[in-house]
Amino acid sequence: METLEDLSRHIEVAHDLQSVVRTMKAVSAVGIRRHEAAEQALRHYLETVELGLQAALRDLPDSAPWFAGEDEGRVGIVVIGSEIGLCGGFNERLVAFTLARLAASGIDADLCQVLVIGTRAEAAWQVKSGRPAHLEEAPATIEALPATVGRVLTLLDHWRAEEGVSRLLLFHHRMDGPQISEPVEVPLFPIAPDWLASLRARRWPSRRLPLRFGPAEGVTRTLIRQLLLARVIGALIQSHAAEHAERLSAMQAADKSIGDRLEELRKTHNQQRQAVITAELLDIIGGYEAASQRPDDA
Repeated sequence: METLEDLSRHIEVAHDLQSVVRTMKAVSAVGIRRHEAAEQALRHYLETVELGLQAALRDLPDSAPWFAGEDEGRVGIVVIGSEIGLCGGFNERLVAFTLARLAASGIDADLCQVLVIGTRAEAAWQVKSGRPAHLEEAPATIEALPATVGRVLTLLDHWRAEEGVSRLLLFHHRMDGPQISEPVEVPLFPIAPDWLASLRARRWPSRRLPLRFGPAEGVTRTLIRQLLLARVIGALIQSHAAEHAERLSAMQAADKSIGDRLEELRKTHNQQRQAVITAELLDIIGGYEAASQRPDDA
């Protein structure tokens, strides 16, 4: 049976742990809000890129390569996971979803060029499908996103130029679904011809016609790269927001569990303390009665 000193020490440790958990809850809540704001700002940038692409596509013929179907070639995949843990089965679910989607599409994961972002996701991928070809650390802050995305796009360009990769797929989490977040698949390249055709046919939002500087082919290529840049950044932002949401949910459950444990410890501590006080009072009363007892009463 634990002593009062042991129980007091357990209560103090639980208090300290609860303080850490609540701090992590606050950090995750702030992280979700910051990433939601960043996603909203990125949405405005993406709208601007689409307007520029719409103007450039109008000057291209229907035979332009951007409106052609997908080329046959190797497939490159990008998997965006987490750098740290305490977010449940976040990475394991993502890896399982990615492999299932590839299998459903008839793609052999062992023949793909694989880039995994996040060391935790890399560990989960290694368990299921072996070591990936490339690993990139997930950016810790929103400010670090551009540098990470720059390295990712450079690698994807290398794949297309040197490794024969003609199709790029992106897998990541977003906040949605019954499990706080859900994994999604985003085709990165080639850009869907139907989407480009619908973008070109979209009504221009102003009476002022756009003016293009430079050849239509070159402008289109630049804007499509900006489109890829925005989509990769958006995927990272959504993944980080989903990671924070998963961690917030895990910390809320931990906070409740610690609170229940603290209540049990306090109850046990109070009961034992009361038992000790009662025993001491009985000893005092018994000693007093024994001391006050007269010899002729014996």
